[in-house]
Order: sequence, then structure tokens, then C-alpha cells
Amino acid sequence: MSRRSTIWLIALALHFVGAIGAASAQTQLGGWNLEGEAEFGGRWYLERPPQSSRAKLEEYRDLSPGPVLFGLNLRLLRPDESLYGEFGGSKWGYSDQDYYLSVGRLGTWQFDFLWDQTPHIISTNARLLATEPQRGVFVLPTPRPALPLHNSAPDIDEISVRWDKALMRFAYAVSPNLDFTAEYTRIRKEGDKPMGMAFGSPGANFYEVLQPIEHTIHDFRFRTTYADPRYQLQFAYGLSVFENDLTRMRADNPCFGNGAPCSAGEAGGPATGQSSLPPSNVAHSLNLAGGVNLPLRTRINANVAWGLHLQNDSFLPHTINPALAGNPDLALPSHSLNGLVQTWLVYLNATSRPFDIVTFGARYRFYDYSDLSRQITFPGVVVDDSALEPSRRAGRWGWQKQNADVDARWRLLESVALTTGIGWERWDRNEHREVPVSNEYFAKAALDVTPTDWLLARLTYTPSFRRISSYDTFNHLEHTVVEDPGGAAAAGQSVLLRKFDEADRDRQKIDAQLQFTLGNSFTTTPSVGYHTDNYIDSRLGLQQETGWVAGIDLSWRPLELVTFSAGYTYEQLFQKMRSRSRPVSGGVTLDVGDFDWASDITDTVHTVYAGAKAALIPKVLELRFDANYSTSVGRVDNSNPTPPVSGSLAQNNTATVQRWPAFEDTLVHLETALIYYFAKNWAAKLGYAFEMFDQSDWRTNLNPFIPGVSSIWLGNTQRDYTAHMMGVSIAYRFK
Repeated sequence: MSRRSTIWLIALALHFVGAIGAASAQTQLGGWNLEGEAEFGGRWYLERPPQSSRAKLEEYRDLSPGPVLFGLNLRLLRPDESLYGEFGGSKWGYSDQDYYLSVGRLGTWQFDFLWDQTPHIISTNARLLATEPQRGVFVLPTPRPALPLHNSAPDIDEISVRWDKALMRFAYAVSPNLDFTAEYTRIRKEGDKPMGMAFGSPGANFYEVLQPIEHTIHDFRFRTTYADPRYQLQFAYGLSVFENDLTRMRADNPCFGNGAPCSAGEAGGPATGQSSLPPSNVAHSLNLAGGVNLPLRTRINANVAWGLHLQNDSFLPHTINPALAGNPDLALPSHSLNGLVQTWLVYLNATSRPFDIVTFGARYRFYDYSDLSRQITFPGVVVDDSALEPSRRAGRWGWQKQNADVDARWRLLESVALTTGIGWERWDRNEHREVPVSNEYFAKAALDVTPTDWLLARLTYTPSFRRISSYDTFNHLEHTVVEDPGGAAAAGQSVLLRKFDEADRDRQKIDAQLQFTLGNSFTTTPSVGYHTDNYIDSRLGLQQETGWVAGIDLSWRPLELVTFSAGYTYEQLFQKMRSRSRPVSGGVTLDVGDFDWASDITDTVHTVYAGAKAALIPKVLELRFDANYSTSVGRVDNSNPTPPVSGSLAQNNTATVQRWPAFEDTLVHLETALIYYFAKNWAAKLGYAFEMFDQSDWRTNLNPFIPGVSSIWLGNTQRDYTAHMMGVSIAYRFK
């Protein structure tokens, strides 16, 4: 929205507030009370990052300089508050603006309307040589430019997606026991995001362009509830509709007819590639929930939910490559998928406190995901608009999950309570997954100690172990050969590999927390969490994971008019992985132990915050200060447990690991404000904000063209920046 429109909106709001402010000298206006507050002003930069470095700074917010309505809230209500209306919003005229309106009769009905915009800036420094003559179609000149020319491609000022959300809600109480609520939400997403277009079989080149985003989501929900002192019952229905205005995107192949570094196969590949976009779909859901109070201080809750997901968009042709499009094996066996997925959820929860010193709990959850879509067999398929492959059948990926646990909480002493429990989780997967059945069992012990009013301590220990029935590496291949003929073997998947979500695992988890409270002036809450996962039968894959979280929060009020707060959090996640190079030559796979490599992956995050609030002159002058600092470091230490020597020179070189530099980023944010209360209902604020982002990451800062590589990127990255911003505002409150 233009700056002129922003100024007009703020001027209109100020005129309205001024008129109300004049009227608010009276306690009533036509039998109604008026109250509210408004804050308006402006912001400007002492130092603003250039456009190419603003992606991180303005990732989810619009910080453009100019006049700003920081907040407006107006309330009109009867003296007894039986009828009321409320209207307000903030940042009008900017891309992250919001509005709301609420009217109702207390205890009877209420209507709400909300409009909220959320921008997401992905990049402000990308470069793209292709043009977009129509939405989702990217065209390069013919003959194709030499690949180095992509580095001088025109800049794209901004790659972003904006969400526009509108919500309407109506609630009505038929009686003190019965009410219903209807809600409709519409979300519109518009913009672009990076997406790679592949032009050949795996190993060939690709071109990173922009996936067009033109999505609309309609969500309708209805709920009715009956509540009685003894039992409660709730019924709900939901309808979700996803609409995509576009079904496909196309992009020209930068290697088509081009020379080195494009290979002969890449240069002779398809001139243009096509990819499908997410299809439109519909989902229905029904939910019935209830609870009942029984004798012996017992309560039982139950919930049953059913879902139906439908998708029937028309199939796109297999390819737009004219050299393949006429092949009779590529005739579509059906116009569309006629997709149908059904879900069931059953949840039961019971708690009982038959005696003052003990409370029992039991829970059970069952979830079923069934893909009931037709299993269509395609006589032939095309990979990346280039390679024709034999027939495939679309797989169906159903599964079930069950959870159950019981526990008991015992109050051993007035200040000591012990909770113990056991639990179980089971997965049942269909023939497409490597493990048909897995079971995980866990125990829990928690100790709560409150010896005094100023001390609270809690320690929780949860061990668990997961065991699988069997692991068949080629399960997917063996049950749907027509779908993926030879796929697992050709991909070189090792029988020693275990996928982490299906592997045997032993887990230990510990959480501890303390809270000290000294009067009303000082509170501190240190906490620590630790978990370790050992994948005891994974020769290849994730071997171990260990995580630490430790932190402390402090709140101190040394004087009546001074408050301090501070905190620190330390997080570390360590993962040990092992894999193997398995080259295929002449149809023979070289599978030897000295081609293994190990990776120790460590991510460490430090976060510090501090804040202060002080009344320099009571009820006249106030100072506020907030600071946040966070830094993260990622390391991947690669090594060969045994030097590779069993293959050819080229194979040994491929199996030899490379060292990776660490990557690090730091974010600092400081904000301070001086507030002057110069009249009963008026306040002026002068604010300053500083933000700095610094990143060192070898995986970024890539040009679109990299010498020796035939693929082309957008060349976008999150760049370092430093920003100094000032703001001034006037706030008015009336009642």
C-alpha cells in the first residue's frame, strides 16, 4: 500500500479518536460508555541495510519508514456491559497490518471479524536470467546463453509470499447448558518461492526458478456443546478446501544445445521441463467428544474423530518433451486420481482420586490412516521430461498407531509427591515400509518436592526402548515391483541401513526444574533437560543422538519502581551417523567396509535476554530496555574409520571424506524507550532499536553459475546486516 494511503488511514483514525476523545468528557454517549486507546507516530532509520540485505531483518514484518499506527482499540458498551462493540488494529497501510471488529451481548451471542496480513520475505538478492511472460512459465533466449552469463542476470528485488487471513466467528448460547459456534476462515497466499526444475535423470542438471504461489484455503468449522455439572458433550464438523490457481510450472533448460560444462546428455536433453504444483483438495472431519463425572472423584473423557480427504485434480501429461510425448505407453489410464484418504482417531482418558493421597490416570489413543485411492497402473512413465521408464503402480501408504499409559501420583508427605507410570506405543505399517510392526515401552518416575513456600523442585526420569519385528530393506520393492522395478537395488541401498524412525532404539530422558521465590521481589527458575538415543542395531544410519537443554530465568524487583529480568538458555544436539559409498560398475555393487564414513554432527545454540523497567519520575517518566542475543554453531566432522583402498583410484577418491568448515550465525537485538506521561490520558514515547545479524556459512554465498557445474541457482542468500531505527509516538487513553 502507498505511503499516501497509509497517511490517509492514520489521519482517519486520529480524526475518529479525536472526536471520541472530545465526547469522552461525558461518562456516556447516548446511553453508551466509550473507552479505548490509540498510539500513533512514525519511525525512521539512522542506518538502514541496503535492499539486498533486508531479507532476514524484514522476514515476517514490514519495517518501512514512515507514519505508523502502532495500535488502536475502541470500545463502545452499555453501562451494564450487556451490549458491547470493539474495533481496532495496528500498522494500517503496511503489509503486516491487522484489523478486528467484535460485537455481542454478554452471555448470549458474539460476532468477531479479523483481518490479518503476514509477509514472508525469502530473498532480496536473487538473480534470474529467465523471463516470465506468463505466470509460472520461465523462458530463456534461444540459442541458450553461455552459463557464466547467468552471473550477470538481473536482480530480483524480492522473493516473498504474503498471507491474507480473514476470519469470521459467531457464537450463540441457546441456554446456560447449550451453545454453538460457527467459524469461517479464508487464507489467500500470493507470491513466489525458490524451486528447482530438473531436466534429466538423477545426476543431470537443474535450474532454480520461482514456484508461483496462488493458493486459497477455505476453512469452515461448526461446534455445539452441551454442559451439565455431571457430564459434557461436544459435536464438531470441519470443512477445509484448498484451491491452487495453477496446476503446473515450466522452465527452459539452460543446458539445451549448450557447451561445457554441460555434458552431451544435458545439452541434448529436453528444451523445457514441466513440474506439477500441489493439487486442489477437500477435507471433511467429524468429531464427537464427551466427559462424565463419576463417584470416587473419577472422571472419564472420550473423543472420536473421523476424517475424509478427497483429491481429484486432472492428471497432467507425462511430459511436454515432443520426442517422448507421442509414445503409446504414455497414454494416461485414468483422467484423474479420484484420491480418497480416511482417518480415524479414538482417545480415552480416565482419572480417579479415590483417596486424598493418591491419584490414578489412564490413557489410550488409536489413530488409523487409510489410503483408499484407486491403485492405478501407468504403462510407462517419464523421469524429468527426459527418460522413459517401464510401468509403475501408485503405492498406498497406510498405517496405524496406538498409545497407552497408566500412572499413579502418591503424596508421600505434605511436601513430597511421587508419580510412577508405564506406557506403550505400537506402529503397524503396510507392505511399503521396511518394518511391519514396532513396539516401544517406557516407564516414568517424577518426584515433586515443595518443602517451603519459596522452593519448588521437580525431577522426571523416563527410560524407553523400541523393538521391531523385522527389517526388510527391499520391502517396498518386493510388494510393488511394477511400481519401482529394480529401484532399491539400483539405488545401492544397503541391507545394513536402518531408517531412524523404524530402528531398534534405547532412550534415556531426564528433566529437572527448580523454582526459588523470595517474597515478591526475586524469582529464579533454573532447569535442565537431557536425552540420549542409542540405535543399537543400526550398522549404517543414525547411530546415536544426545541432546542437552539448560537454562535459567531471573526476575528481580529491588525497588517498587524498578524491575529487572534476565535469562540464559544453552542447547546442544549431537548426532553420530555412519554411511557407506556403494559404487555400481558393470551391474556389480562394490560393498566393502573400508568405504564407510562417519559424521559427528553437533549443533550448539546460546540465547541470552535481559530487560529492565524503571520509573525515573513516578507517573511521569519511565525507561524501558530489552536485549536479546543468540548465536548458533553447527559442525559436521567427517572421517573414514578405515582408509578406502578396496576399489579403483576413482572409487577410493569418491569414498574419501572431505572436511567441512563450521557454520555460525549471530543475532543481536537491543531496544529501549523513554515514555513521558505529560497529561492524565496522554503519553509520548521516544524509542531506539538496534539489530545486527552476522552469518558465516560455506553453504551460502553461491553465484548462480559455479565453474565446472552445469546447474544454475538463483544465487540468493541471507546477508549480514546492521540496522539502527528510531521511533516516536503519541498515545492517548480515555475511559
